[in-house]
Amino acid sequence: MKKNQSSTVFKQEISSGWQFRDALNDIWRPAAVPGCVHTDLLAECLIPDPCVGTNEHDIQWVGETDWVYQTHFVCTPELLEHENLELVFNGLDTYAKVYVNDSLLLSADNMFRQWRADATPMLKPGENKITLFFRNVFDETIPKYNAAPFELQALPNNDQGEPRVAMYSRKAQFHYGWDWGPRLVTCGIWKPIVLEAWDLFRITQVQIRQPETGPKEAIIATDLEIESTCDQTVAITITADTVTLCSVKQQLKRGRNAITLEGALRRPRLWWSNGLGAPYLYQYTAVVASEGGSRTDTYQSELGVRSLQIVREKDASGTSMYVLLNGVPVFMKGANYIPLDNFQNRVTHHRHELIVKSAAEANMNMLRVWGGGIFEDDSFYDLCDKYGILIWQDMLFACAMYPGDEAFLSSVKQEVIDNIRRIRNHASIALYCGNNENEAGWEQWGWKEQYSACERAAAESNLKKLYYETIPEALTIADSTRYYHPTSPSAGFESQGPEDGDIHYWGVWHGKEPFEQYEAHIARFVSEYGFQSYPELASIEKFSESEDREFDSTVMLSHQRCMADNRRDKRYGHRLIQTYMDRYFRKPKDFSSFLYVSQILQSLGVQTAAESHRRAMPYCMGSLYWQLNDCWPVASWSSIDYYGKWKALHYAAKKFFAPVLIAPKIEEDSVKFHIVSDEPESVWGDVSIVLREFSGKILFVTTYPVTMRANTSRVCATLPKHELLGTADERRVVLVSRFTTLAGLKAENFSYFVPPKDLELEVPAYTITSKPMKNGFELSIFSSTLAKHVHLTCPDVDGFFSDNYFDLLPNEIKTLTFATDQKNIREIERKIRVVSLIDSY
Repeated sequence: MKKNQSSTVFKQEISSGWQFRDALNDIWRPAAVPGCVHTDLLAECLIPDPCVGTNEHDIQWVGETDWVYQTHFVCTPELLEHENLELVFNGLDTYAKVYVNDSLLLSADNMFRQWRADATPMLKPGENKITLFFRNVFDETIPKYNAAPFELQALPNNDQGEPRVAMYSRKAQFHYGWDWGPRLVTCGIWKPIVLEAWDLFRITQVQIRQPETGPKEAIIATDLEIESTCDQTVAITITADTVTLCSVKQQLKRGRNAITLEGALRRPRLWWSNGLGAPYLYQYTAVVASEGGSRTDTYQSELGVRSLQIVREKDASGTSMYVLLNGVPVFMKGANYIPLDNFQNRVTHHRHELIVKSAAEANMNMLRVWGGGIFEDDSFYDLCDKYGILIWQDMLFACAMYPGDEAFLSSVKQEVIDNIRRIRNHASIALYCGNNENEAGWEQWGWKEQYSACERAAAESNLKKLYYETIPEALTIADSTRYYHPTSPSAGFESQGPEDGDIHYWGVWHGKEPFEQYEAHIARFVSEYGFQSYPELASIEKFSESEDREFDSTVMLSHQRCMADNRRDKRYGHRLIQTYMDRYFRKPKDFSSFLYVSQILQSLGVQTAAESHRRAMPYCMGSLYWQLNDCWPVASWSSIDYYGKWKALHYAAKKFFAPVLIAPKIEEDSVKFHIVSDEPESVWGDVSIVLREFSGKILFVTTYPVTMRANTSRVCATLPKHELLGTADERRVVLVSRFTTLAGLKAENFSYFVPPKDLELEVPAYTITSKPMKNGFELSIFSSTLAKHVHLTCPDVDGFFSDNYFDLLPNEIKTLTFATDQKNIREIERKIRVVSLIDSY
């Protein structure tokens, strides 16, 4: 690069020519950077696919081995003439020594940090060598474990073994195994390495703040940090779309310069969360130019103009916890998000978009980025901005105790600063949270009882130093504009009741409590709850052989990681599903039927919870189920499996998270018809209540005019059960409640008076018609008798059904779409398969 080019900053990614080897072996093999050692070994056919069979267990040696990565890159004499040369390592996993031309440049010990170093003294004209030595995490952490004054407690997730050392490394905790994920302890260069060369000045930090935001005007403040090589005058111009927010001359001093500039947007287009309005994004640009404008540095971003508060106020019920967006209280509907893969280099923009778009299509407006994973790639946050999905961002601590020594806390502080500076300008970031369940573990799970009084005091001191001092101090530096929630759950244990914050409720599932108990455990915000299911058969076929498809097989047990506390009972998760299935459903006839019913069971449980949360609005203002996605093919709490297939739960979420919900509650003597509206304006319409036999005969009909004020929940009707049912057989009727406006059907719900196992279903005879449409087909399905939980598949055809696992009412046509590239309508009609609940008997 020539120095007279317009930019003051030159960036060159060092991504080609990489090789790797075992540290004790001299054989070099090709490597991909960014990447990780497991995928490099896979590419060379040196290990089997860990997602398949029980291969995961055979490759544990990879995480116990030291590895070396190396490449060569060229520096031109012109490049070396720049005043400053830095090598930037955006992500090294985890313990690495970096050498340039055989001289030590830096040592890294934190997967989440960005590492920068002045490379000027080490670079030379022509070819340069860069070498990274990765030491395995166990050789680093076991000595720390052995030297610790007391053992740190943690949930025995998966089969990570003893000693528990994950907490001593600043590395993604789920890599060590979890109750939904494999134990694959990675290492490598997981984010790009960039050579940066610059002269005159460069923009080092930009924070975009919105001190005042309203429909008439938004004040946009920009905090710039500019590093300058000399005293000089520059021009700074900041724009949002075509609007110039400010344009000034600025005197820079040699070194770092902190500058704050403000400008106004008149009648701004506001950013709204999904369901409330468009998530409009301005194209934001800050340009710093030398005198005469011949040299510039530019920062570009997308700017969502919005005001956002997390309201924690004392009220008659306790302490509130809700999102106030642009002055509007918003009920948070969504799920907990885990990393999409154990190997982050396999996570593409397409995979990120599939999952974020799927969340939006299910009417979600919030995802909680869970603390045992990673700070996600920029692509993820960009997509959340685009689709209007707010982010609850955990700091990366989960289900464990952590050290409190100065070196550990110092590393955490810088890790938080690095990542929050990277993500803070995203409109989607709603709040930061210190940890997942670590205080709950200390207070509820018997951890503190393991220690002497002296050890207990030291452990509590470590906890407070980490979550109440170190992380808040880092956030004060990186982003003081957002609410910080020290721990989740913040309520529901010890003296902190559910009326004072967020809870994680696991009485259903681990506590074996019936689904109906969800209605008795409602808090101001429910940030975790859930139920397991298996993936569908097509997904299981990808990682198993036909002989493996039994629940007691070694392969199926390996892909069911929810074990009892002693980690010896590998059938624990399966038995829990079986226990609940026996309560609500008849025994499935075979393996594939069990998979199908497990998904129906999961959707029924989570629907019960979510509807009870929404009915309790505004006391309860958040419902985030566990969990949205998977990091490998597994039985888990996810609503979308590893291969991107929607489970029954995700289709159900699209309905129970809809902007308007009608949610009848069947009580002992009556039925209360609740309507919940998240709409920003009042809605007028009619509620129709119809009781139908499975054969189609109508037994009861009534209609009520209803006005739903914006953002409210109310009971629109209460009917005695004897008036509704008369002499009808509860086992043979469905209660259909619908809310219809002039614009059409806004909400509907199908309710039953007995559990699914007691329903007297008849075998449906389906009529299916199809017609071509852009990007697929429109399907119409009809039956003269009720078909419950209709599941459509089209084997060997890549496609997506707009609805699935639905109840098909008798004598009503159900219309949906099947998106696919397949154009042959006869082939589609021939291949479509229909299964309903009665087929599982």
